[in-house]
Amino acid sequence: MPLARTEDIVRAVCTDKWDGERLSPSLFVGENISVSRLALIPLADHWDLFRQYVQQPPERRLELIAEINVGRLQDIGRAQNPAVALTVEPKPEDWNPAHAEIPQKITRGLANKILPELILHHPAPSNQR
Repeated sequence: MPLARTEDIVRAVCTDKWDGERLSPSLFVGENISVSRLALIPLADHWDLFRQYVQQPPERRLELIAEINVGRLQDIGRAQNPAVALTVEPKPEDWNPAHAEIPQKITRGLANKILPELILHHPAPSNQR
């Protein structure tokens, strides 16, 4: 059963998708885009989770976490192409019970509409733990 429009989801942004200033549209291009549910795991805990399981190989470092509301994502998709109804489906993994996927194919054009709507979270400085 798809996630409710009210849920917020996050996606790891590693160095291959962020040049220090701009996000790459490839962050959201394709099918079965992996995301994670903030309703099940708080944002603060996603940093360690993503660092441990997503930022591999070593040269691919976690830089940011991008957040978007499921309803907002669906509205952007509908505005771009009314025939495409984006959904977010729960797909729990052993390493991440909050894992979910956007199964529909997202084009580069649609990805470019999603990027400006993302809330970007930067890591807390390591001396503030």
